[in-house]
Amino acid sequence: MAQRRSLLLIHHRDVRSPFSATVPHYISTKLAATHTVHVICSADKDHDAGGTGNTSVVYHPIRTGNTRLFSTIAFFIIATLYATVLGARHRFDATYGFQRTLVQAWVGAIAGDSRFVAGLQVVPVRQKRDFVMSRQADMSPAERLSVMIWAGYAAAVKVALQRCDQVTCLTEGIRQVTEQEYGLDLSSATVIGMGVDTETFEPADGRQTGDSFSRPLTVTYVGSLGAARGLPHVIEALAECGETFEFHIAGDGQSGYIDAMQAKAAKLGVADQIVWYGRVPHSDVPGLLTRTDVAISPLEDIESYRISYPAKLLEYMAAGAVVMATDIPPHQRLITDGDNGLLYDGTATGLCSAIEQCLDDPALAGQIERTARETAEAHDWDTVVDKHAVALFPTTPNQATP
Repeated sequence: MAQRRSLLLIHHRDVRSPFSATVPHYISTKLAATHTVHVICSADKDHDAGGTGNTSVVYHPIRTGNTRLFSTIAFFIIATLYATVLGARHRFDATYGFQRTLVQAWVGAIAGDSRFVAGLQVVPVRQKRDFVMSRQADMSPAERLSVMIWAGYAAAVKVALQRCDQVTCLTEGIRQVTEQEYGLDLSSATVIGMGVDTETFEPADGRQTGDSFSRPLTVTYVGSLGAARGLPHVIEALAECGETFEFHIAGDGQSGYIDAMQAKAAKLGVADQIVWYGRVPHSDVPGLLTRTDVAISPLEDIESYRISYPAKLLEYMAAGAVVMATDIPPHQRLITDGDNGLLYDGTATGLCSAIEQCLDDPALAGQIERTARETAEAHDWDTVVDKHAVALFPTTPNQATP
């Protein structure tokens, strides 16, 4: 009988819940069935962590408080020490670090003579650095210190990426931009997209389908609310389409932005056609989606979205909704227009046309739902985690598992 291989996974968020650490959550919980898995992660709960995680995983949570700069530095130091001790003690077959824990994973891999794999779900450091730099004109002393710290950390990340045995990237765009940002050759990196829990997002029995849509349609958006999310043109579409659909919004964001959207809806006379749920626990999202006719991703075309992975679409598809999304690169990676979803031009008129198409051709809407579900099943987490396992554990083990 083959020995169980072992993994040390390190992430800066709470991996015990899929809420904000989706990929590492599913990697750790799925692999724990056949591997020995230890996880170093944050224990700060700024979200609905939803439980204590998988009992087969050995968690090493780190609580560092809520002071942003102090918490970041404290987590880096403690996680590095933890990785060193655990790596030397357990000598894992592989150590897996993600964009903000690459250095810790590298140190842990050295301590345990492990295979070091780097997982990039965003371009390391760049997003955080750009956010801080965007406030350059009125930066506080703490923010200026943060810029210097992130610059130093970026140099360490480059070294870690040069030393790793394998790199996985969420998208091809992240691979390319990371190459440019750090001046590295990542041509051998493996691109592995997101997955979806197809059992959790199973369509409800007896739900209304495209074959039985009636006016008004329920159009639902799930996600954060803010600039570039595309809400303005959806609200405008409510006015342009008349009472063809209701818009249900599950998510939160800056109160000023939400106030502006609500004011816009009132000005256009469509406030009564919008339902604002606010922030919805991730565990409630499947039920919400099974009660909708159309699920929408109205994102604008900006750089950060172009290289991201639209995981939201997979949940929409798995739940059995007709998916409508703006015709931009990330959406094009998952949606074939008219086959498993509908792409539109990001305008109120374009959205109205897509909605009318569903109402006028119920057979098409029903076919889109069925094909979308097939797309989701092809991205089930079991399939996605298997791809990560190939990157983590070569066919021929590089060491015996203790």
